[in-house]
Formats: sequence, C-alpha cells, structure tokens
Amino acid sequence: MEKLANMNNNITRKINVRALRLVIFTLSALIALSLHSIRAQGKKTVIKASNEKATIDDGENVHMDWKLDPKADPDIYYVNVPYRKGTVRFKTDKDQLIFHTKPGKTYTFTVLLNAKDSCIVQIVSALPPDLPTMETHDQYPARIPFEMIGSKIFLYGIINGKEAKVQFDLGAGTSVVNRNASEKLDLAFSGHTIVSNTEGVNKERTSTGNHLSIGSLNWSGVPLTEVGNMKPYEDLIVGNGFFRNHVIEINYDQKEFIIHKKLPDKVAGYTKLPVVYEQNRPKFEAEIKHNGKNYSFWFLFDTGRDGSMLIGEDFTSKDGHWQELLPLTIINGRKIVRLDATIAGVRFRDVVTNAADPEKPGGRPSLFGNQILSHFNVILDNINGFIYLKSNGRTNEPYSSYENYLIEIKKMKNK
Repeated sequence: MEKLANMNNNITRKINVRALRLVIFTLSALIALSLHSIRAQGKKTVIKASNEKATIDDGENVHMDWKLDPKADPDIYYVNVPYRKGTVRFKTDKDQLIFHTKPGKTYTFTVLLNAKDSCIVQIVSALPPDLPTMETHDQYPARIPFEMIGSKIFLYGIINGKEAKVQFDLGAGTSVVNRNASEKLDLAFSGHTIVSNTEGVNKERTSTGNHLSIGSLNWSGVPLTEVGNMKPYEDLIVGNGFFRNHVIEINYDQKEFIIHKKLPDKVAGYTKLPVVYEQNRPKFEAEIKHNGKNYSFWFLFDTGRDGSMLIGEDFTSKDGHWQELLPLTIINGRKIVRLDATIAGVRFRDVVTNAADPEKPGGRPSLFGNQILSHFNVILDNINGFIYLKSNGRTNEPYSSYENYLIEIKKMKNK
C-alpha cells in the first residue's frame, strides 16, 4: 500500500509539472502574440501607386475617384455614414487596403507614389468638423411648422437677431444668403467660396460666425455664402448639413418639420430605401422607364427644386444613355424627354424633363424635384443612412407631365 501511495504521489507530481509547463508555455505564447500585435499596430501602413488615380468604395453604394496629393498632410476622406460600422476599400493601381470602420475611429496610412512621394491619407469615421452644431431648449421630437410656396418648404427664423424666411433644401450642399437680403440682415463678410449653381461657377462672398434660430433650434458659427439666383422672398437656404446627427421628418399633411433624436416607431408604415450622401445631400435609387427600356439610377433627393426632375450628365454619359434618349424636342442643346418614374413603389407616369448633353457638362447631378417628392411624407435617418417614404394627401398634386407639355406647345404655336 505504501509503494502504491508513493507511486500515486510521483504520478501527481509529474502531472502537476506538465500542467505547470503547459501554463507557462501558453502564457509565453500569449505574451509573444500580444507583443507582436503591439509592434504591428505601431508600424506605419504603406501601400504603393504608380499614378495619382485611386478609388474608394464605401459600403455597397458609394464608389468614388480619389486623387493622390503629396501636399495634403493628411488628405482626409470622411466615411459616408459615420455613425454605424462599415467597410471602406482604398485602391490604387498597385495595392489596396480594406478598413472595417467603427464610429469615431481614424485610420491613417501612406501611399508611396512613383516610389518617391509620400501621400498621407486618413479614413475618418466621423462628421466633418465644419458642420454647424444644433442645440434645442425643447425635448425631442422638436416640431416646427412650415409653409409651402410652390413646392418648396419655408421656415421662419432669426439670423443675428433679424427675421428671415428660410428655405429648407435637401439638395443644398452649403448654406446661402440671398444677395439682395445681405444688407437687410446686416451680415459681415470675411472670405470667399467657390459656388456652382444655376449661375455657373463663381467666387462668392462668405459670412461666418452667424447665429441662427428656427423655432426651438439654435446654431452658432453658421457660415453663409452670398448667391444671386434666389427668389426675392427667399432670404436663406439651409440644407441637410444642419441635421447630419439627427433624424428629420417632413410631414406635408400636417405641414410640420420634425427633428428626432432616434428613429420613430411610425416608420413601420413607410417604404425604406438606402441613401448615400454627396456634400451632405441625400441620394436615393429610383427607376425610370423610357422608350420601353428600364433604368435604375441614384438621384439627388432635391426638395429645393420647384420642378419634377432633371437628368444630368452623370446619367447621360454612361453606357450610351444619351443616344438612347428619344427627345420630344431639343432646347439649348438639352433633350426634352418623356418617361415614367417609380419611387418607393409609386409610379409617376408621363413625366416630361430635360436631359443634359454629356459633351457639354454643367455639373448638375440627376435629381428629383419637389413637385414629385412632396407626394411623400419623408423620414430621413441621417444616423443610419436610410430614407423612409409614404404617400400623402398631395398624391394628386400636378407635376411636369406630357399633358402639360402639349398644352405649352399649343400655346407657343398660337403666338
């Protein structure tokens, strides 16, 4: 029995020694892996390129060209929908990097251009720092009444203590002031901004550091660029850049503009569509049918355009689309075409619109205007990158149709 006990003790000691060695080996391996990971994270990521052309794929729907610039330090790309996790691919003609982005994170790397120039690039999963910050003294949701002039949305606000009529325009890439209202509003101008609009591309005066209030909403440090293509009754135009960290609702039935901190439950009755952002302006996918052929394309959701739609060279320059468009007539080099459009399952028949010649680019994107878009109550979820649409009481409101076109042509012939 004593020998058996000693034997068992020897076996136990051997097992304990082996277990201890295994623990030590495992800990050593983990420490080594940890140190390797720390060293790897500390290394600068470098990829190569033989020319300045690169591309960025941000999620499934954002595909854009990128120009490498050794002078930018760093050159920053802001993730399209920064409040959610995403995947961004940066690709040169030689290499590519894939980033699984998280809100608030920054990813820095270097592109070695032509084996000599270092281009520092950052992928930033945050909103650009120059966007106005909104505050409200009310609880959410904050409700603001609006009026419509034509199909445009107008809110009443205070800019630097002066009353102003403010157009809310989801198609506006920057906030602007009517040149004819600048003196009335007592604005001070300290710089200039390049503006592309219906007047062309121009260098315009910019006023900074303004304070804007609309209802219970307040913004400080608001920049305003002066333009000359606004109606006499329009003082300011503000866009979605004022609300990129909120959910906004346009209820045409109640004439209410509503700001939510989170997505309201009512979206269960709406049609959900993904959006991408171009200068904070939402773009969505819709279908058009022309001459028996169906097309799917991403259009600007332009509530500031008092018209039905526009087909830009971003569409007409692709896949022979310009040649496929059969014009009713041609005016100033633009084709006037007849088509059907389908948005969120709702069909708009016999829309008459104009299409840009890709050989004469004007920089205007394809868009739907508010003659059509105002047929929907809208919830735009800027936090997650979706738009929700539901048909409203404006279903029978007119838009630019073939019937209207024939009436106008008849008037012209009778003159």
